[in-house]
Amino acid sequence: MRATVAEINIQNLKHNYNRIKAIAPQSKMMAIVKANAYGHGMVKIAKILQEEGSDFFGVAFADEGAILRDNGITKPIVVLFPGAIHEAPIYCNYDLQPIASSKRFMTAINEEAKNQGVDIKAHLLIETGMHREGIKVELVPDFLSFMSELKNIELIAACTHFATAQDNKEFALHQLRLFLDTIDNLKSDGYFFQYLHAANSAGIGNFPDAQLNIIRPGLSLYGYPPAKDLEEVFAVKPIMKLLTKVIITHRIKQGESVGYSRLFIADKDTTIATLPLGYGDGFTRAQTGKANCLINGKKYPIVGSICMDACMVDVGDDNIKSGDQVVIIGNQGSESILATDIARVINTIPYEVTTAIAARVPRVYV
Repeated sequence: MRATVAEINIQNLKHNYNRIKAIAPQSKMMAIVKANAYGHGMVKIAKILQEEGSDFFGVAFADEGAILRDNGITKPIVVLFPGAIHEAPIYCNYDLQPIASSKRFMTAINEEAKNQGVDIKAHLLIETGMHREGIKVELVPDFLSFMSELKNIELIAACTHFATAQDNKEFALHQLRLFLDTIDNLKSDGYFFQYLHAANSAGIGNFPDAQLNIIRPGLSLYGYPPAKDLEEVFAVKPIMKLLTKVIITHRIKQGESVGYSRLFIADKDTTIATLPLGYGDGFTRAQTGKANCLINGKKYPIVGSICMDACMVDVGDDNIKSGDQVVIIGNQGSESILATDIARVINTIPYEVTTAIAARVPRVYV
């Protein structure tokens, strides 16, 4: 196994699952495991959460759902992004639940389901302000009339997606009111849905009325609250440590440079430690000149341009040697570097930091 690994803490994952359940005890759980479970390893994460009791799993694409089915996931799997026509057989072969927001795609699903002699459950996606996909409120009655003609599809749920639950509560509440008013109007017209869902992690924490009877946590499952003011509400623990080891060390003199384009020039004699981790592993070049790491419980700067397969650390005159463990994300001693810390430095979000960890980095579950 490589010196560079992503170590996934199973107990922290279970802790996070149960913390979120405690916030919304009346709601079923749709654990969001798309994008390789936000970089944490979709198959293993889903297996652990299925054993823990997750009621549904949410993925972005049908191929992700097929992988879960092939690896023993039996709970309902909802594909949260509209599919393409040619993917209809995957939904039917693997009993996946599509998002209903396209007449053309739902027609293809129904035809394939009829040919296979199966019935498909689907979730109506109502557009309330995200403007990415979904049926606009004024078009919902016509869409439901159309869906009633598709005999091999059952609409078991209606849902929406918040655009600003973490940072603009007023707009999120507008979306929630629009969604609930639409559902009430549909009830008066004789439409009933077994399930309603709207709340992502931020929605779960900020809007109890949005918890409905399914919640859709993503980032919080992996140990990061969706906003700083929700840290105490969630009390979750990061489940990933990104670890590597010092491969080689060498002394350089004052005035000598490190790496491509000579972006770092030593202002004194120092020791450089080379790590087998680079942007090919998801340790992005955007962190060049900004990143740190932990060695022997002390924080050191990563210097020079981050390479595809390596990066370099200025360890000064400290006794750092080949084989010493290095923490890129996680804690060591009293020091820590979290995905949120990295995101802040490079002006992004922790979602991007963890999902960027490449497939060639082994996931180790402890």
